[in-house]
Amino acid sequence: MLLTFNTQMTHDVTVKLKVKKPTNVTLLQELPETFIVTVKDRGTAFLKSYFHSSPSVEIDFNKYYDEKTHSMIVTPSQLASEVRKVFRREASLIKISPDSFNVKYTTLPGKKVPVNWEENLKSITTDRQYVINPEEVRTDPDSVIVYSQDRATIQNITEVDIATVEVDNLTTSLDKKVLIKTINNVRAIPNKVTLHVAVEPLIKKEQEVTISVRNQPYGINVLLFPKSVKVSYLLPQSKYQSPPTLTVVADYNDIDMSSKKVNIKVGEVSGAYSNVIIATDSVDYVIERF
Repeated sequence: MLLTFNTQMTHDVTVKLKVKKPTNVTLLQELPETFIVTVKDRGTAFLKSYFHSSPSVEIDFNKYYDEKTHSMIVTPSQLASEVRKVFRREASLIKISPDSFNVKYTTLPGKKVPVNWEENLKSITTDRQYVINPEEVRTDPDSVIVYSQDRATIQNITEVDIATVEVDNLTTSLDKKVLIKTINNVRAIPNKVTLHVAVEPLIKKEQEVTISVRNQPYGINVLLFPKSVKVSYLLPQSKYQSPPTLTVVADYNDIDMSSKKVNIKVGEVSGAYSNVIIATDSVDYVIERF
């Protein structure tokens, strides 16, 4: 064991990356939090220094920014020089990955814009006995800050979209980390949000609904027998105690004077209702004239 620790060994070491920059500077690409350095050193060095805690490299923005291109450029030799500072002089740096950085930056202030998730609901489906509650769909956070080198670009952005989430046959609520869709030469902070989609079971409900008559001419009164009809439907559990928002109608224009019955049908119905079924498709009627 002692012999192993004293011999030369090669290992990949995770190095933390930090950037020291002025508060008015925003990098337009997200740098990795860590990078990998392949190091050759004595086994005891790995045991004492590299395995107990990750070394950290801090890049000074003021040292590497290029005002002409509005970029922070760290070449392979420059990054190797920075990395060398955190390792023993006797250590050999075999490989650094990534080996350089070239990142655009801006000093323009950012703009807060809302996150749009509505288009995403088209790619999320539930089991047939469940439904998405649109009143309980949101992202956290509900807005992000966007940055760009171009002032007009920032002014034209009014919202950002989340990347498409495809989920089928949901039976429970969804909480999922999703990326903000990229916009050329723009950075959104944060670039990820949590999409919350509330899913609830559909409950069967029955009720008596009064039948209304449409298109009655002046001087005509249509009496229906019975005046109401039993209707069954499915609705989200959260809406079970809510007042009904559906109607059943008979249309005067559909009356066939040779028949004693008039057809009835579902009129206005909330989008929350599904599988609406009327107990009968027609009722008796009498026409009064006045």
